[in-house]
Amino acid sequence: MFSYQIPPFEVELILAHILKKSREYVLMHPELILTKAQKRQFEKLIKRRKACEPLAHILGHKEFYGLDFKVNKNVIIPRPETEMLVEEILRLKPKNKNIIDIGTGSGNIIIALAKNIKEKNNYFGIDISEKALSVTRFNARKHNVDKKIRFVKSDLLKTFIQNTRYKIPDTELIIVANLPYLSEIIYSSTMPDVKNFEPKSALLSGPDGLAHYERLLKQIKLLSVHCSLSTVHCFLEISPEQKPKIGKIIRRYFPKSKTIFKKDLAGKWRVVSFEI
Repeated sequence: MFSYQIPPFEVELILAHILKKSREYVLMHPELILTKAQKRQFEKLIKRRKACEPLAHILGHKEFYGLDFKVNKNVIIPRPETEMLVEEILRLKPKNKNIIDIGTGSGNIIIALAKNIKEKNNYFGIDISEKALSVTRFNARKHNVDKKIRFVKSDLLKTFIQNTRYKIPDTELIIVANLPYLSEIIYSSTMPDVKNFEPKSALLSGPDGLAHYERLLKQIKLLSVHCSLSTVHCFLEISPEQKPKIGKIIRRYFPKSKTIFKKDLAGKWRVVSFEI
């Protein structure tokens, strides 16, 4: 059985969590002595971490774009590379736009956008999971943007296509999506803290990892036909090896669009954007 070797900084974070103090406080007070109850709690949490349970699940939260988000087993844990999606949209300086975050999960992307964009926009957070949306709503209230964002249970854009209640007005639309994109091969080789604890439905997407994005692109095509949208900007997070194939799929649905790929800080292809 795989046993995780816990680095010192994680031990410090677990201690800080038990003491309800900062990690800096723990580092500055090496003389601290835990109570019997605190010691039992510490041993229990260390055991969970050694069993590869994600630290974010043990602590109950994760930082993303300078904001703290509640996370649990119903949502994937926000990753630093996903901050690229937020940065790309912020560069657009959107105003009076519809911004739709598809597969919102913990709400980290749409909430970060709503917190950092001063101009007025219409914000939507979409997820197929009601349990995930419950986490999203909690995080939106926590960051005081729950009145700015409309949360919708939907299979990708299906509700917007079929339900006139969510009809998008004649304006520019920004779509951002961090959908499941792991192939069967990559998913099978992921570390235990991912495969055993994070929702499989939010990670795996068919044999090549692109089943969700192919469906989304088909729906975007339908939406652009049914709605009088002047421009649609799309930003998708991908797995690096998918660059050639996702490019072909985008060209199949939107042959006139210009596709741009960008690398993350590790030098891996991570974000694809296009405009229609």
